[in-house]
Amino acid sequence: MTRLRFAINRTCAPERTLDDFIGLAHAADVSAVEIRNDLPGQEFMNGTPAAELRDRLDSAGLAVASVNALQRFNDWTSDRDREARALIAYAGELGAPGLVLCPVVEEAHGWSDSELARNLREGLRGLRPILAEHGVLGYVEPLGMRGSTLSRQAIAVEAVSEIDGWSNFALCYDTFQFFRCGDDRTFPEHVGLVHVSGISRRDLMPADLTEPDREFVFVNDRAGNVEQLRRLLATGYGGYISMEPFSPETQRDPAIGARLKASLEFLDAAVRPRETAA
Repeated sequence: MTRLRFAINRTCAPERTLDDFIGLAHAADVSAVEIRNDLPGQEFMNGTPAAELRDRLDSAGLAVASVNALQRFNDWTSDRDREARALIAYAGELGAPGLVLCPVVEEAHGWSDSELARNLREGLRGLRPILAEHGVLGYVEPLGMRGSTLSRQAIAVEAVSEIDGWSNFALCYDTFQFFRCGDDRTFPEHVGLVHVSGISRRDLMPADLTEPDREFVFVNDRAGNVEQLRRLLATGYGGYISMEPFSPETQRDPAIGARLKASLEFLDAAVRPRETAA
């Protein structure tokens, strides 16, 4: 069995230059990267044209795993429509297979169950023709924190199935979000991208963990990354597995290249069958 298809999210080095990020990808021996649209002073927000960015990544031998992300996709407004069109066009020109879609996270959202369902479907229907026009998938990412209006994968699967949208959508499966909300159902046939990050602190319940707790994955991980990835791979998932830490200590570690490579090597050895792991 070949090495897992690893990628890294721009959150691995949000404050570093694009050249440094590319160097980190090479140091970690990954084949793809995720570009973000929410990092001040970095690509996309600094106006770097998609064609220029694509040329730089192509020259570095790196594919694009996704553009991350359209926020509040299930709160469909004229402003959201304009934002989606710009992001999806950028993703298409960049050669990204998908755009990550994140739901509203707002503890005081006040939506009833029927409004949650209706708003989710309205956002999906609004996005579908734009995605189709540019040949980009929408990677629907359930988020497990308090106030999330879409926390479990089954809810996303039901909605996409109801609008017959699987030609335009897939799931973004985040192992931390799955752990944080206590999800217990997986849909490997619908997963288009996987995000991984590790949790080492043990003084908080899963629901109390926050994004800065997300580190690289090592043997002390309590989020169950190894078990979750084994289940996905055993049922046929073969796409990118992208490291997405948010811990400032991890992001600013002077030895981040070595630590990242060690984390991916740990995952590769732990997830693959022992008799075939190198």
